[in-house]
Amino acid sequence: MAKRLALPSLFIGVIVFSVSVLAGSGPQGARITLEDLVSSDGIATPALSPGGREFAFTADGQIKLLPADGGWPVVLTTTGGGKTGLNWSADGKRLAFASQGGIWVVDAAGGPPRRLTNHPPGAGDPRTAVDRAPKWSPRGTWILFESGRRGQNDLMLVSDDGTRTNLLADFGGDASAASWSPDGQRIAYVERAPDYFSGALKVMDIDTVTGMPKGETRELYRAKTDRGGGWQIREPVWSPDGTMLAVILQESGWDKIYLVPAAGGPPKQLTDGDGEDSSPVFSPDGKTLAFTSNRGTLEERHVWLTGLDGRSPRRLTNLQACTETNPQWSREGRDIYFLKSSAFEPSNLLVAAAAGASAPRALTHTLSRNFERAAFPLPEAVHYKSTDGLDIAAMLYTPLNYVRGRTYPAVLWIHGGPEGQDGFSWDPWALFLSQEGYVVLEPNYRGSTGYGEKFRNLNVEDSGGGELDDVVAGARYIVDNGLADRKRLGIGGGSHGGTMVAYAITKHPDLFKVALELYGVVDRATFNERTNRNSATRWMMKMGGTPEEKPEVYRKANALADVSKIVAPVFVMHGEDDPQVPPYESAQFVEALKKHGKVYRYVTYPKEGHGFSQRDHRLDAWSKQLEFLKKYLQPVYGQSVTSTTDGANR
Repeated sequence: MAKRLALPSLFIGVIVFSVSVLAGSGPQGARITLEDLVSSDGIATPALSPGGREFAFTADGQIKLLPADGGWPVVLTTTGGGKTGLNWSADGKRLAFASQGGIWVVDAAGGPPRRLTNHPPGAGDPRTAVDRAPKWSPRGTWILFESGRRGQNDLMLVSDDGTRTNLLADFGGDASAASWSPDGQRIAYVERAPDYFSGALKVMDIDTVTGMPKGETRELYRAKTDRGGGWQIREPVWSPDGTMLAVILQESGWDKIYLVPAAGGPPKQLTDGDGEDSSPVFSPDGKTLAFTSNRGTLEERHVWLTGLDGRSPRRLTNLQACTETNPQWSREGRDIYFLKSSAFEPSNLLVAAAAGASAPRALTHTLSRNFERAAFPLPEAVHYKSTDGLDIAAMLYTPLNYVRGRTYPAVLWIHGGPEGQDGFSWDPWALFLSQEGYVVLEPNYRGSTGYGEKFRNLNVEDSGGGELDDVVAGARYIVDNGLADRKRLGIGGGSHGGTMVAYAITKHPDLFKVALELYGVVDRATFNERTNRNSATRWMMKMGGTPEEKPEVYRKANALADVSKIVAPVFVMHGEDDPQVPPYESAQFVEALKKHGKVYRYVTYPKEGHGFSQRDHRLDAWSKQLEFLKKYLQPVYGQSVTSTTDGANR
């Protein structure tokens, strides 16, 4: 049996969270550190066992087990490498997971994990050129998984002893988002190709003895291709009786739940209204669906319930200013488990009665004590008008111990994607900046998710145009409302957020006094030549074609051509193994900054992909970013130093 351990970083108990506890309590002057930021990750990928008695989840790089009613966790693994895709065998005795590029199995009672697959090095994006997303057959013989070992996304089966591995389809495109039917004889999945990039929902029959497809694959639905390339069908969810699939489609212009007959037939829309719905899951009796939605307050997300007639959906809890995800039913269908995060807490596991008769209770508590004592003010979801009158939502963080009427240095932090969204969820970097005396504004510019298909595609053939106007209008909003000092505005962001930083300092060179450009794109044409296949396809759709077909669109999106206009000092950071935004983007940006005599710093991190995941690198990156911001937005004079450099390159 696995030994039960008490973990100092994971406190387990019956705790009911409320915003007021963290927002208003604790002594003034308590401070968080950068170490607190990297030590306060929440739990991930919780999976309830088939018997409903315990959860498996990942934390601190390991798999841990937790009784479904709370208690002390059990550390199940101690092996190296991250672990994702936890999935129970039907008898609840084993767990499958992905790690170090392969599929593994570990006994729930303890013991060393066993590796089932060893893929050869794949082509293309190394994040997907691995074996991942294992799903155990309900019959317990085969494990379904995704693999990029052939340079595309394939579906494969491996026997539970690792002796046999089968390729399920070979059509030259991508197959993903697969799920077993309850009887273990069918697999539903999403197939993608350049001419149907948003996906086709398909079902194949499986020979449970040989682990090979049998008969003809059936197409149930083909999505119209999203013109911005950023939307696709997500994983279909089977009803308990195997007669229908719950799928998220955007036929109405919003992400909504549809029921698709497994034997074929037109989809039936189940949910409606403004707001994005996701993560549907059937109750054990098949009569009710739990799902998450941002309806009502678009910067929050909560668990909702609806019958199969779609009438009178209701919220599970009355929790406010938070994000609820990953709903799972208890075995008997009386309770629903879900993850909750907020501006003041990372993701934790909660449980609530499906009938809504009592307040939810927390099963885990992963927040560091320093965060609890810091007494941060609650961020606000604010709205302002962009240049063309479009309504833009943003998250606003005011400084710790904010004094009304005083203006502060400010940092606009721009999310990536661009199909991302900032809301009431865990954002420790924004909290840390507010502690250091900055106003922080996180605009959900056009192109963001959460506001419907039309808003998400307003940046198609306009990258660097209206989306940048939305960010610039945000800077003016915090200045005009007396929050920020217009002479001390900074901007930062990663991925497409980094791209937006490059746009901002080339197109509005006098607005921002310092910039943090993290693994962004500065020339969309060179990016398309070097990124992975699907990313290139997606961005050519978003740009309206190739550089030869849309030269004016690509010129607007080419910050590299305007480096001579930059005034602000720029800090450029990149992971050296980034497959999404090739490091060449930052390398050529820095070369141009150097050529034009601009003030810059440039740091790369080895063995890092798109973003920084290693603890030491995260600490180093945050420390250097903070130093750079303070140098130009909060300078301190009169300090004696012996260094011969100013910390920047020219």
